[in-house]
Amino acid sequence: MNDRKVSIAYYFCRGRYSSPAGAFTLIELLVVITIIALLVSILMPALGRARKQAQAVVCLSNMRQMGLAVQAYMVTNNGYLPPSSCHITDKNKWWLNLLAKYTGQPLLLRCPSDKAENFVDWDKPLAEQQDCRYSSFAVNSLLDPICFRYGAGKNRYNRVDQVRRPNYCIWISEAPNTENFLLADHLHPESWGGSPEYAITFIAADRHLGKSNYLFVDGHAASLAFDETYNEIQCYWYPESAPAWPSDF
Repeated sequence: MNDRKVSIAYYFCRGRYSSPAGAFTLIELLVVITIIALLVSILMPALGRARKQAQAVVCLSNMRQMGLAVQAYMVTNNGYLPPSSCHITDKNKWWLNLLAKYTGQPLLLRCPSDKAENFVDWDKPLAEQQDCRYSSFAVNSLLDPICFRYGAGKNRYNRVDQVRRPNYCIWISEAPNTENFLLADHLHPESWGGSPEYAITFIAADRHLGKSNYLFVDGHAASLAFDETYNEIQCYWYPESAPAWPSDF
């Protein structure tokens, strides 16, 4: 009889205080949640970096398409580069619109990593969009058809065979979302005064994990840190001297 009472007591005790087979206790559940949260915190930065790297690859590929397009453009235009908006008003003659005719797919006006929303709507008058940007990209005005650094007339460096070393001279860079590029699509390296600290304000220098994409006059594209393009030893911005500094600096 006593043994029977002990068995019944054990049964009720086990049924009351023990969890059903296969179920989690509260502590086990908290441990699982903590592990999942820890894994998420570890993986999220890696996923974010992978997404940014993918955006950089898309942008660089777009730059390469620009390079192919400009090579085709120069073949049909006696070796001359297309103009920026500096001395033209017809949007159809803008360099990126011109290049779009020489590639089999649309060129991106906006880098995937450029999260700004103030881009021009080309279906509306530009006069109504004073606080907007043309694109994520800007051309080197030293290669424009007219550049007052080289005199008031036609700029000889607008023709690629006049550029000292085309593979070391930047034609297109990535522009930041600043007031300097509202309804503008070009930059002026001659105004930088040899100051990397000032010059970098005109480039989206860290848009791609501390680097930016550049298209060179010879048509190749590269992802570089800005100080690789503009430092006390070398400069990739002046068509008459690149990769060296011009004599007047």
